[in-house]
Parts: sequence; C-alpha cells; structure tokens
Amino acid sequence: MHAMKVLTVFALSLAFAAPTQADTMRLEVGKPLARFAKLRPGVHRYIRYTVGVDGSRKAIDIWQRTVSFGPDTEGRPDALHITQRWDRADGSRILIQDSWFDARTFTPRTHVRHTVKDGKDDYAGYRFDTAQVVGMADLANNSRKDFVMALPEPSYNFETDMELFQTLPMASGRIFNIPFYDAGIDKPARYNFVVAGSETIPGPDGRPIHCWLVTADYNTGKIGARFWFAKSNQVLIHEEAPMDGGATLVKTLLPPEAGDAKAA
Repeated sequence: MHAMKVLTVFALSLAFAAPTQADTMRLEVGKPLARFAKLRPGVHRYIRYTVGVDGSRKAIDIWQRTVSFGPDTEGRPDALHITQRWDRADGSRILIQDSWFDARTFTPRTHVRHTVKDGKDDYAGYRFDTAQVVGMADLANNSRKDFVMALPEPSYNFETDMELFQTLPMASGRIFNIPFYDAGIDKPARYNFVVAGSETIPGPDGRPIHCWLVTADYNTGKIGARFWFAKSNQVLIHEEAPMDGGATLVKTLLPPEAGDAKAA
C-alpha cells in the first residue's frame, strides 16, 4: 500500500511534496514541474482595462509577455527567459521586466524592472538564491543594489505566475500551495490557488475555449482574482479581479500580431 502511494505521488509530479490535505499540492522550488513542456517559446499580449459599476470601460495598458529559452546573461545554457512590457494607454509610463530562470524547474535567478516615466529611467534589479533575494551589485544604475530580503524558503518569482501556472497538473478541485515572492515589493509567503472547475468562454476570435477556472484569495479570505486557463495549453485567456468601489479589473488575451512567432 505504501509503495502504491509513493508511485501515485511520483506520477503526479516530481515538483510536489506529499499532499497536506485532500488534493492539495505543495510546490517546492527546485524540483521538476509535471507539465513544463506546455510552456513554449512565444509572445502573448493582453489588454488591461477596468469595468465600472455603471458598465463603463477604461483602457489601462497593453501588456506583452515573451517566453524564450537559451543561455542566460552569465552564459549558462539551461535558462528560461521571460520578458514583459506594459505600455500605458495614456503614454505616461513604460514598464519592462526581464527575468531569468533555471529551465525545467522554474527556479528564479534574476529579475530586473526598468521603468520609464517622465523621460526618466529607473532600474531595480534583484538576484534570487535559496535563502534570500538581494540587489544586483553588477547592474548599472541599480536603484535597489543594497536591497536584502531573507526568504523563509526558496520562492518562485511572483511576477511570472501566469507562466508557472502553465506547468501545473490542473484538475477540478485541486489546490496548489505555492511559495511566491514579488521582488522588492511584498514579503515572501505561500498562497493557495484553487482549481474551482471548468468553464467555456469565448476566445479572442469568438470561438469557445474550454478552460480551467482558477481562483486566488491572496491570503485575505476573499477571492481576489479569477483566472481562465485554456485546457489545451494552459495559456491564460482571461482574468478578472474586484477593485475597491465595485469596479472590476480585466486582463484578456489579444489575437497574435502578424509578425509574431507561433503562440505557445
């Protein structure tokens, strides 16, 4: 009986410790992920906008996320590279994030935020290791070079949660308990993400997409976000989050542009 249980857990994923409760999977940084092959090179763009209580809509920005694989900035060949860019609708700000990881395990290595506002550039660069996150001393003009945050345990980069979710073995009712840290912003913590079930929603071209619906309360006790991931490749299709005052923040996938490589 014990051997059967061990084989069952192994088959689910090498990335998880034994469940702490019924169908709860506790991720541990540094272990292989069950569905890492679903994370493919490509570009995804989202529009972020708000929906007011009166039904009015206001665009915030266009958000581009690019996944690639290859040698990192230190020459290590086994690297995953995720870049992000937010262009504000009113042209007031550009934010670019550049993140490197160990391929297969998604263990974060470095994370750099480059903000352009009012014609001025700000760089904030961080290096992850198992015990702490520190400012990158070798990054030119790093405004956070003296930053230090101790980690209670190795943590995933919270800024790349959408790509991490692509690698998880989703199933209805399953809970993923994940250690995340948003470098330089919050404190490291574990969060529960619940696969609440399945839903079919229209895609960017109007055709139905069968999705996993995932919810998160971010340790507040109230649902703070709902995510719809396509079952076929687990790419995020749509996200909604309540805002103060009753409005809703929406992120939704845009169709690929003509010059894009084939989407993941």
